[in-house]
Amino acid sequence: MAFDFSTDFDPENPDLTDNTEIQNEIFLQAFNSGDGALFNRLYLEDSISNFSGEPLTGAARLAFFKEFLAPKPSLKAEVTHAYVAGDVALIGVKYSIDTTGENGEPVHLEGVCTDVLRRGEDGRWLMSIDRPVAATGLVAE
Repeated sequence: MAFDFSTDFDPENPDLTDNTEIQNEIFLQAFNSGDGALFNRLYLEDSISNFSGEPLTGAARLAFFKEFLAPKPSLKAEVTHAYVAGDVALIGVKYSIDTTGENGEPVHLEGVCTDVLRRGEDGRWLMSIDRPVAATGLVAE
């Protein structure tokens, strides 16, 4: 699958970097592509995503991302704070997602998210933990 991203990155071997603005843009581009497998490559193999409302890792995380991103929801995110200490980064994000529900109705999700990124031995920064907390929408219910 070919992608046309405004912020250049390798979709087969993404690097979220320790630059918060670039990291956020790559994350948004991968999410908004609608490609769950691409989005999952932003995560380390043992990463935990609580995006579904429960902690998922490995194959369960990939399956959720593929299903959730298939209707191409639209994510907007604003970094509220970022701290980098050695090979670990802590990122706070305010987000909103517009998508379609099971019956075709519009769904709006919004909330805050805490992300932990780790730099691997290959030098790439990838997601280690994400914990979105929805104030509105499906995950909040």
